[in-house]
Amino acid sequence: MSEPRLVLVHGFGTSAHLWRRVRAGLAAEPLTPDLMGFGDAAALGKLGQTTGDMAGQLADVLQAAGGGPFKLVGHSMGGKVVLLLAARFPALVTELLLVAPSPPTPEPMTEEGRAELRSAYGDSAALDAQQKHITLEPLAEPDRQQFIQDGQRASRDAWQAWPDVGSREDISGEISRLTLPIQVLFSEDDPAIDADTIRSQVLANLPGARATAVRGCGHLMPLEAPQHVLTALNG
Repeated sequence: MSEPRLVLVHGFGTSAHLWRRVRAGLAAEPLTPDLMGFGDAAALGKLGQTTGDMAGQLADVLQAAGGGPFKLVGHSMGGKVVLLLAARFPALVTELLLVAPSPPTPEPMTEEGRAELRSAYGDSAALDAQQKHITLEPLAEPDRQQFIQDGQRASRDAWQAWPDVGSREDISGEISRLTLPIQVLFSEDDPAIDADTIRSQVLANLPGARATAVRGCGHLMPLEAPQHVLTALNG
């Protein structure tokens, strides 16, 4: 039996470009869709969009790509999206790899932090400061520029909706019956979604998941340390 096709799902403010260093190490070309409101799907963003809206849009993309089933990898916000997709569209998914995922419960973020995230929209200096804050080592210049470009081309409505709506949602009840294989890959040094949050809000709600903790990289692991993602995919 052939391996399920791989789907790489980006997180907040980024796009399919997030995965370019991971893609370079893969034998087969994965699907790298953009979530509604971001990347090439920026025009689909809408006011107040929810995690469920993004999961539904992603399910449509996967159905159009042949219906799978697929192995889904989700980074940060994308991790929360693929969890909900697996719960609502189980026939599309065989297994999940969550990379530095946003928790299924409301993401712990101060109101000041949410306000800073909102205000960074479209502001190249603020976006640059954001990537410096969430990474451990400087990004390569092409990756830094792409991060800023992705932030500038995102939908304003989708950008605002994540700190105001999606990140506050509690989907833990919906995912509580998931039985498919799930691996959670995270960094002990992540300054954005710290290891304590992963343990207390992600792993605690996924008791059957396999956890892999690494060190030496920040939140943008697919760019900072793609070898960890590749190892997890091959493990």
